[in-house]
Amino acid sequence: MKHNQLIIETDIPAKMRDGVTLYADIYRPADAGEYPVLLTRLPYSKSYGLHFIRPNILAEQGYVVIVQDVRGRYTSEGDFVPYIAEVDDGYDTIEWAANLPYANGDVGMFGLSYYGYTQILAAISGNKHLKAIAPIMAQNSMTDVFNDHDGALELGMWETWNLESMLPNMLARTYKTHDELEEAANTLMKNLDNLDTLYQFKPYKDWPAIGQNEMPYFSELLNYEPTHDHWRKIDAKSNYDKINVPGLHVAGWYDCFLDKTIANFKNGHLRGLGDKLIIGPWTHANFTQIIGDRDFGMAATKWGEANMHARHIEWFNHWLKNEPLPASAPVNYFVMGLNDWKTAENWPPQNANMTPLYFKNEKVSAEFTPPATSSEAKFSYDPENPVPSNGGGALHKALHADGPHDQQQIELREDVLCYSTEPLKEAIEVTGPIQVKLWAKTDAPNTDFTAKLVDVFPDGTAFNLADGIIRAAKQHGANVQNNINEYTIDLWATSNLFQKGHQICIEISSSNFPRFDPNPNTGDSFINSTESQIANQTIYHSPEYPSHILLPIIR
Repeated sequence: MKHNQLIIETDIPAKMRDGVTLYADIYRPADAGEYPVLLTRLPYSKSYGLHFIRPNILAEQGYVVIVQDVRGRYTSEGDFVPYIAEVDDGYDTIEWAANLPYANGDVGMFGLSYYGYTQILAAISGNKHLKAIAPIMAQNSMTDVFNDHDGALELGMWETWNLESMLPNMLARTYKTHDELEEAANTLMKNLDNLDTLYQFKPYKDWPAIGQNEMPYFSELLNYEPTHDHWRKIDAKSNYDKINVPGLHVAGWYDCFLDKTIANFKNGHLRGLGDKLIIGPWTHANFTQIIGDRDFGMAATKWGEANMHARHIEWFNHWLKNEPLPASAPVNYFVMGLNDWKTAENWPPQNANMTPLYFKNEKVSAEFTPPATSSEAKFSYDPENPVPSNGGGALHKALHADGPHDQQQIELREDVLCYSTEPLKEAIEVTGPIQVKLWAKTDAPNTDFTAKLVDVFPDGTAFNLADGIIRAAKQHGANVQNNINEYTIDLWATSNLFQKGHQICIEISSSNFPRFDPNPNTGDSFINSTESQIANQTIYHSPEYPSHILLPIIR
């Protein structure tokens, strides 16, 4: 039943256990009765920040829709530190919402990115009123998307997100006079225009674009080790057993939270909670057909605006109103290159066979047969001249846009090794998780190794599919310098049909900036240091040290 008349109430207070008041806007049917609640909690403004879904459309379907500013943001009281209050505040808000006079006691949660993770943290809280969630492109920890992406700092995302998305409201809360706020806002706009230069600034803890008084947590969190107790309470991975509600998970092959969204799904799916997973060719919060420099066709818009609402309504109608859920497999994924959808009962698909593609120092430098002879390749990595980011699962501004982009110019660099197959005689579908097993040596105390999977078209256009990084000491501690070590580089996952005549290419290097902070090769970090040195890297391909990529080939 569609409810054509709605009541919209703004700035409705909810008091948390410590006395802090958070404010929400509520959309609900005008017809008398009790309805299930759909709640979202976001830091981007309850009035202007909810872009991907419209609360009035959900309310028309017989829901009380609550959009709340999280602690320390916009209308809500308190101090903002990313995620730190979201478990307790999530519990308290659900309890408050379930007991509103027009609510029936059942609550679902929805939202994307930050307000995808507020759902997962609320689920950890164990509130019994929460019946289902729909975390779209959501993470499962803070450290994995910040200071411990396999040892590296996701520099571009940390600086861009805080400057572009978090700082404007924090300036309004910091500066009380019109002149002070206007000056701070003008400085912010100049810094956003100059962001590519600001990425270069070292040490990161003293980044001049954000004042200590404006955002106290910015530098403080940079100096917290991944094992710091601060992260424990807001880590979903170590609390998965506390999540006992089904989740509708939507991911993108070029999303910065791809692997986390997959992990969130697998937790619920393997425990029989009823979770669903959809993976499209998308970047973060972009569900269109044109992603980066590629057009994936109309099929890619399956989760466009109208369908996004319909799928949410179907999901919550099932779990909150006991209506049947349309039949669908647990996993729906988009195959790039084929530009169409497939289904699977599990992730990865059961017919994905992990197949090694070996690196060689020959004309055809990537083959499915192991190397019979020994060879090696060398390059030098200079932290002051890192390989520039060019697409991928990034969350940067402008020049470092996410998604698929042509890598040909990057592959001309002397510090980028390219291992390529001959043109394929038949098409190969690769769907599932991807890893590089790299045998390498460095003369530095610590360094990084990066890998990128690329689809090379017959005209030479080289589109990136997946990439990853490993900070050497993360896997080998003090045994990095001058030792031949095996490094495992996690490229997360993809689904791509390499068409006949295309080539499979793997780029190996030691940097991807500003997506990741360059390793100074000194044993220290640019978080607190400005010193660096050049690292001389050797990659091995031999029967003893068979460097290769593991591809999940569909058979």
